[in-house]
Amino acid sequence: MNSNLSAPTLLIRKSNCNCDLESVTALMRELNYPTTINVMRERMEASEDNPKLCTMVAELDGEVVGMVALNQVHSYATGETATQVSALIVSEKHRGQGIGKRLIRSSEEWGRAHGSQVLFLTSGNRVERAPAHAFYEHIGFDKVGYRFIRKLK
Repeated sequence: MNSNLSAPTLLIRKSNCNCDLESVTALMRELNYPTTINVMRERMEASEDNPKLCTMVAELDGEVVGMVALNQVHSYATGETATQVSALIVSEKHRGQGIGKRLIRSSEEWGRAHGSQVLFLTSGNRVERAPAHAFYEHIGFDKVGYRFIRKLK
């Protein structure tokens, strides 16, 4: 057995706009979220400057292969503080390796550390999102309710 072989190392860490901007932008585009480098720079800088926002990346042997964006909110209806997963992306070639699960676990830890009692996310009802929905249920999310939106003009 060759002792020089080692398993890839996965690191979940808070993102850094200066280092991760291009990688996070590429991940957003991979899921067809329309964005530009400048737009992502604004979002990531806002996340770095706001204690109720957090962007974390999954780094596999030095390469960013996933990300999660979090937003802490307070529910007027229930009185609970909750952490919303507003984006969760693992690059297509790295899916099925437990990276998304690790990002969610880190999201739970961040949420707890910031006083949240609930972790939630919303997802579109497009057919191509079915694998993501199955993943969410597989890792313990319950499907509850609907999401309705209305554009403000």
